[in-house]
Amino acid sequence: MTSETLPPGFVETHLVDPFEIHVGPVLEHGPKGGKRFAFRVDKRHVNMRGIVHGGMLMTFADAAFGQAAWDATDRAPSVTLNMQCQFLAPAKEGDLVEVVPVLTRRTRALLFLRGDFTVEGMPIFSVSSVWKLLGVD
Repeated sequence: MTSETLPPGFVETHLVDPFEIHVGPVLEHGPKGGKRFAFRVDKRHVNMRGIVHGGMLMTFADAAFGQAAWDATDRAPSVTLNMQCQFLAPAKEGDLVEVVPVLTRRTRALLFLRGDFTVEGMPIFSVSSVWKLLGVD
C-alpha cells in the first residue's frame, strides 16, 4: 500500500510478527491510547463466498489489540490469554475495517480490551480480550 492509497490520516503500523506482516498491512491513525486501527480487505482476506474470512478478522483483532496493549504499557511484552468474538455482519473485498480498541480494565498483570469493528460506521464484528503482561505475576 502506498501513501497515495492510504485512507486520509492513516499511516502503516510497524508490525514485527511474520504472520501479521503476511496478511497486512495494518493501518493506524490518532494518538497513543486512542488509536484507530484499520485494514483494507483484499483478495487474500476473503473466503470462497467473497466475504472476509473470520480468521482474518480475528488476526486483525489480535494485531490491533496487541498494538493497543503495547501503547498502554509503554511497550511491555504481553500475550493474548483469551479472545471472545461475535461475528455480526459480512465485509467484502475493498472494505476498510476499522476499530478503536478500548482498555476497560488493568491489573498489575492483566489488560482487558474490547472493540467494535466497523465498515463505514456499521458494526461487523465485536471482540473482548484479556492480555497477560509477561514477567509479571
